Amino acid sequence: MLGRALRALPYNEESVEGLLGEDGPAAGLSDVAVYDRRLPDTPLGNATRLLLLQVTIDRDAAIAAFGHDGLDALLTTQLARADGDRIAARGRIVPAEGLLMSFDGFAVGDDDPHGYVASYTPTASWLAALTPRRHFGRALDIGTGSGAQALLASRHSDHVIATDLNPRAVAFTALNAALNGIDNLEVRLGSLFEPVAGETFDLITCNAPYVVSPEDRWQYRDAAGFEADQLSQAVVTQAPAHLNDDGFACMLVSWLAESKDDADARVQTWLDDVPCDAWVISLSGADPLDHAAGWNEHLSVDAEDYGLALDRWTAYFEELGVGWISEGAVLVHKRLGHRHVIRTDWADEEELEYGSDQIERVFKALELIADVDDERDLLATRLALPEETRIELALGEEGARVVLEEGTWPELEIDDELVEILGELDGRATLAEAIGQARVPRRRSTLDDIRELLELGMLELR
Repeated sequence: MLGRALRALPYNEESVEGLLGEDGPAAGLSDVAVYDRRLPDTPLGNATRLLLLQVTIDRDAAIAAFGHDGLDALLTTQLARADGDRIAARGRIVPAEGLLMSFDGFAVGDDDPHGYVASYTPTASWLAALTPRRHFGRALDIGTGSGAQALLASRHSDHVIATDLNPRAVAFTALNAALNGIDNLEVRLGSLFEPVAGETFDLITCNAPYVVSPEDRWQYRDAAGFEADQLSQAVVTQAPAHLNDDGFACMLVSWLAESKDDADARVQTWLDDVPCDAWVISLSGADPLDHAAGWNEHLSVDAEDYGLALDRWTAYFEELGVGWISEGAVLVHKRLGHRHVIRTDWADEEELEYGSDQIERVFKALELIADVDDERDLLATRLALPEETRIELALGEEGARVVLEEGTWPELEIDDELVEILGELDGRATLAEAIGQARVPRRRSTLDDIRELLELGMLELR
């Protein structure tokens, strides 16, 4: 009933952006005073005040916004409470990704409860961008939080199971499924894969609490019961056993290293014995002090408390012998075969966009590369440039830059000879024939660049 009332307004991303601008749906606590004054005194404006900004409104304004039944539904869910003639929010409902997502109110630091359920965070949007969106039979979301990834998976999966150790998160996920009229999502209480022991899936997503820290402050952030990056290791190494053949697992995790120079060695060892091709995408990295500063920024208003936290965290990493902490995504694709490929890349999280098609191309390329015995196999392939791949030529300069305008937005500098070859790749001619048609010499460096373009999803197999 509440979902119907909100859709009737309509309370969605487009309408909120119309009132507050492009950044409106991502409002933070510091935006409340300005946005409150910008909103009109209309049903939609008052609904946005209450649900997005947690600003108290009067009962008559709430009835005008939601109707009597809608207001009763809002109070029944306990996302809001009545205080005389005033209606106050106890949580937030934010439109994102075409969904209505409810969760706890604005984060206020140490006063947030242990089981605090976080909003649709930037990391949630990273995982959403790095998840393939083909049709799946059964999907699983581990550490579901407010259920964002499970809700998104429900659009292209027959059945979705969402698990979380936090009862409050499980309750929010069930509420959000009902709020959006989703009936193919099941919630289960429990840690990681325990609630689905013995079951397999076509898609697994995980944005579990992967932050490496000496604390157990919040369930959504800190990996309680796991030392260092062991929670991330458990997710990455256990997920393949729960995948069907041709299944994908997409996980946001952390991994440690002695130094920046060997940042990805540890996560690669987790994948050595996994029967999957894997793509490791580092999205951020920091030394212990910067890592501690970022995750304790909420304490920065008190220099003494902030300093104590920094000292505690850096001492923890020193004890572990850690000099670098990476945070990023591990994507795996399970398939039959004796040889599998692990690829590592870096991507700018601020440039991440919807990358389902790129991910599909990348893993088709990794499967091909795993089976290639020599360059003749590569020369026999038929390749084409996806619509999203651009070749940028600079006037008066040699060579060009190839850019993929989706997903991780990779780019590669290439020479004039490869520009000519790419112009001949129409999906019909083999690579060997395209090189002949371009009338350029066949060089090993050229084939290496072709392989790189393939593995980044900037070329596609036909």
